[in-house]
Amino acid sequence: MTGGLITGAIFGFILHRGGLTRYSRIMGTMLMKDLKAMKFMFTALAVAAVGYGAADMLDLGISPRVNPYLGWSHLIGGVIFGVGMGLAGF
Repeated sequence: MTGGLITGAIFGFILHRGGLTRYSRIMGTMLMKDLKAMKFMFTALAVAAVGYGAADMLDLGISPRVNPYLGWSHLIGGVIFGVGMGLAGF
């Protein structure tokens, strides 16, 4: 619990310092004009992949948690998320 809270706080701080909490930055990414947010996400993904790969090679017993596919609940959640984004003006 504490590790996730600390990791989330650090990640949120880095997002804020990188300017990825600004509306203009997110809209620029959606319109494919400002790709800083996309570069940040791909860098975070690459760091996680290297970290999990290193943990596997060192046999640390750390593996990513994969949530099961739940079918209709994913579809309904996606619709709710999309409607919320549209109503929020994104």
